[in-house]
Amino acid sequence: MTRVLAESELPVDLSPFAAVDAAYPTEIARCYEALRRRLAVLIECEKELAPYVYKSLRDRLKVDGTRCLYLDGRAAADLPPPPQGAGLVQTMIHQIREIVRGAVGERIVVLPHLDILGTSMGGGGLGAEARELIPLLYENPEVLWLGFKDPAFPLPPPIENLFPHREQIFGVPRDRLRYLITQRESRKLGRGFDPYALYKHVSGVNAVRLRRLLNSLTGEDYPADVSPAIAQLRSATLSTDVELPQVDLDKDIGGYGPVKDRLKAEILHILSAKDLLSDATQIARVESLLPRGMIFWGPPGTGKTLFAKAMATSLGAAVTIVSGPELKSKWVGESEENLRNVFIKARKSAPAVIIFDELDSFAGARTNSNSSSGVEHSMVNQLLTEMDGFRKEELVFVVGTTNFAESLDPALLRPGRFEFALHI
Repeated sequence: MTRVLAESELPVDLSPFAAVDAAYPTEIARCYEALRRRLAVLIECEKELAPYVYKSLRDRLKVDGTRCLYLDGRAAADLPPPPQGAGLVQTMIHQIREIVRGAVGERIVVLPHLDILGTSMGGGGLGAEARELIPLLYENPEVLWLGFKDPAFPLPPPIENLFPHREQIFGVPRDRLRYLITQRESRKLGRGFDPYALYKHVSGVNAVRLRRLLNSLTGEDYPADVSPAIAQLRSATLSTDVELPQVDLDKDIGGYGPVKDRLKAEILHILSAKDLLSDATQIARVESLLPRGMIFWGPPGTGKTLFAKAMATSLGAAVTIVSGPELKSKWVGESEENLRNVFIKARKSAPAVIIFDELDSFAGARTNSNSSSGVEHSMVNQLLTEMDGFRKEELVFVVGTTNFAESLDPALLRPGRFEFALHI
């Protein structure tokens, strides 16, 4: 199978609803089957995507004769009105209370803003809304829930545990990209559409936003140079707090010949060779060999962070630099949430490199004498969970810097994790 598609193989027109169906058929089908088996479903996706995913599910359920009750704080014809002066959140809680204490029949109750209702407060405590919501959600086991949450908002375990089926929808799969661009839009990217080249810059963009970005592309059709169109997309996908470094590995860093040679041979040259391959099977094989986690270690002042920036420059990648000590929080669960948000922002800005400066400050080898080991153990688990969540085709790399590689938790150095160690 070749990587370049003819223009005639692409759709002529595409609505956002059709794009969501085309981008996430497997995820939506799994949620549909779970609901048919009367299992509560929690979908984690960005806010702008949730209404489209819901409509796709609703249309499938309607064929089976299953109705949905959508609770977004607006007046519902078959529910009593909320108390005078109730705000949006209190209205939703009022509606939930009426439902669990009434009869909903076979309807599925949809909570599009479950994250707003149930978000934890700093310190691991529950907000007033969450404390009121949790007992209501468990009060009537006959109610079938379909909840949506944004990745940026954590839910307390009692709410998450209510949902036996959980689905995460993030970015777009590369093999679905051919169904998400129209013939007219592909002309702005040259002759013949290469989903592999485009995917490098949009892997973390959800289908609805991607359609909006592609539809807004300007410039001539079939340009000889597609970099202006790519630059348009790149500027729209970058998060506000990431950096686009300009560090040339050879011109801006003197000496370090063996270090440069190894970085080029084992990372940069492989990525360059992958871009020249035309066979999809060969590309997948190369991608499976690339390490996503790297340890740059050596004495202070040797330029470990500078080398990571130079690697990112060679890849055209955005950089997020995270201070290990600053990630840690005294509040329960907040350190893990800080880590989670770092990965979310980086994946949205792909290609990206996350640099954890002083990785050993929270991912050091565990000892019984370390009073913070409980927090740090949770942070290591969260770090590995996030790295395991990468699609193999996503260009997101994680670089940890440390003075002593042996000071790191051995779990980090296993194959498939931080398997590339570079002594600087």
